[in-house]
Amino acid sequence: MSNSNEKQSQSDAEEPASEFENNSQQKNSDDGNVEVNEKRIEDCIGQSLDQLANGFTASARRWEMIVYPSLVAFIILAGYGFFLIYSLTKDVHLVVEDMHKITTSMERIVVNMDTVSKNMVVMTHTVDDQSASMREMVYHVRGMNMSMNQMRYDMSNVSRPMNFMNDFLPW
Repeated sequence: MSNSNEKQSQSDAEEPASEFENNSQQKNSDDGNVEVNEKRIEDCIGQSLDQLANGFTASARRWEMIVYPSLVAFIILAGYGFFLIYSLTKDVHLVVEDMHKITTSMERIVVNMDTVSKNMVVMTHTVDDQSASMREMVYHVRGMNMSMNQMRYDMSNVSRPMNFMNDFLPW
C-alpha cells in the first residue's frame, strides 16, 4: 500500500505541476488568443468602419443626386421669379402712366358732361313747352271731333228729306 500511496502522492504532486503548466500554457494561449481577438476586433472594427464609410458615401451620392438637381432647379426658378418681378414693376409703371392719361381724359369728360347736363335742362324746358302745345292741340282736335260728330248727326237728319226729293227730280 505504501507503494500505492507513493504513486498517489506522486500523482498528486504531478497534478499541481500539470495544473500550473496548464495555467501557464493557458496564459500563453490566452495571450495568443488575446492578440488574435484584438486583431479580430480591429479587423471587425475596421470592416465596420469601412462599411459605415461605404454606406455614408453611397448615401451622400444619393443625396447629391437629389440635392444638386434641386439646387439647379431652385436657381432657375429664382431667376424666373426675379424676371417676373422685374416685368411686373415695368408693367405697373406702364399702368401708372396710362392712369395719368385716363385721369386727364376723365377731367375732359367731366367738363363735357357738365355741358350735356346744361343742354339737358334746356331740352327739358323745350319738351315741356312741346307738351303744353300738344295739350292745346289735343284740346282743339277734340273740339274738331265734336264738330264732326255734330255734322254727321245733322247729315243723317238731312238725308231723309233728300231721299224724298230724289223721287221728284228727273236726273
